[in-house]
Amino acid sequence: MDADCLIKFTKAGLKELVAANDSVFIPEPVKREVVDAGKKKQCSDAFAVEKNIESKMISVVDAPAQIEKGDQALISIYREEDYDVIATDDTKLSRQLKSLSIPFILPALVLYWLLKESKIDYKTALWALQQLSEFISEDEFSTVRLLMEKEK
Repeated sequence: MDADCLIKFTKAGLKELVAANDSVFIPEPVKREVVDAGKKKQCSDAFAVEKNIESKMISVVDAPAQIEKGDQALISIYREEDYDVIATDDTKLSRQLKSLSIPFILPALVLYWLLKESKIDYKTALWALQQLSEFISEDEFSTVRLLMEKEK
């Protein structure tokens, strides 16, 4: 998961729901972006994510030493390990992943996937999508809402 996606789930109050129902891995540079830099700015999100890391709800993965940016660490780690997908809401990163044929998933689609895999029920999925709506595009919200309706 990239920093943008992690922050959106945190702000929407959904990080624990997602992490309780699927594995969440972040590269060390993403941890530095979200936790270390966030704590310096006294962002409450940073402290919440740090607690999830300490409790092993979110796993931090070492990235090659020469890679300092979270986006590049995600790509490098994806190629070296056995991950299914990269969760991101970053347009620039999404384009790059597409050009590299690396699968990615938007935050609202994570919720849809949890519903489709019966990890959360329909009511919870709709509630979670509504919580996330403030942080995603109207197109993403509408599309995922329609997908969820079909799963009902």
